[in-house]
Amino acid sequence: MARSSSSSLSSHERAGLSPQTTPPPVAQLVRAAAARLEYAGIAGPDARLLLSHALACTPGRLRMLEALGETVSEECAERFEQLLTRRIAREPLQHITGTAAFRNIELEVGPGAFVPRPETELLVELALECLPEGGSVIDAGTGSGAIAISIATERPDASVAAIEASPAAFVWAKRNVLRLAPGIRLVHDLFERALATTSGLDVLVSNPPYVPHAAIPRDVEVFLHDPKQALYSGPDGLDAIRSLAAVGTRAVRSGGSILLEHAEHQGAAVREILLDAGWRGPVTSPDLTGRDRVTAARRD
Repeated sequence: MARSSSSSLSSHERAGLSPQTTPPPVAQLVRAAAARLEYAGIAGPDARLLLSHALACTPGRLRMLEALGETVSEECAERFEQLLTRRIAREPLQHITGTAAFRNIELEVGPGAFVPRPETELLVELALECLPEGGSVIDAGTGSGAIAISIATERPDASVAAIEASPAAFVWAKRNVLRLAPGIRLVHDLFERALATTSGLDVLVSNPPYVPHAAIPRDVEVFLHDPKQALYSGPDGLDAIRSLAAVGTRAVRSGGSILLEHAEHQGAAVREILLDAGWRGPVTSPDLTGRDRVTAARRD
């Protein structure tokens, strides 16, 4: 009698393989998983990354196992199937593996913290260019700590602080700071309140929330899993940026800089906000895909 429920299938069959007594080859598992992910609308290297995680090996080691025609155990195939099922349900890859790569570091991430994106690496690059030798920088709304930790590890001469208001995100930031850059001063507070008592700062940097309240993020993973307070900011998405522009003029020294990430269509509005707040020479820079993502300005 034919099976009528996918729950009754073995891990081999769920992976797109026929029942067999020998373990499935790594290459076959990867191909079948990649096809299932593509059918679910998920492109990229997720199949290999999930199998690497299931095997507790590096992607490079996995490719070697593929080339050698190696197989995996039934236990590993079951573990991989569980991970694959979570990813097909659009749980972020980084929540499943528990880590996210960002520039030269690997962060611990999970529910409650915004998953750092590759485009934010541009924000770090530009902040490093503005930061003088031995300078001071604050990352407002640090989330997992990605920006602050990257700056601290790449510029050990700098004095780095990070502010995070969300209790859930603060837990992830603290874990990452203690593990990767314990010299960072981590503040659990609203950035408006923390920056109100700050002065003489060289660089204020932030990847703030910038999605309008009525908007729906394009990525299902973002909509379902990223914390709402890290996404939404008023009717036009710019409330947090207005606050940063205003309080930043008191916190940043004359000649210092502010750098803000934003949506690709918000550059002109962000430049106007900065000019109105008293900043000078705002410039918007594109990321590697050519989309305007970071605006920087200087303090008189």
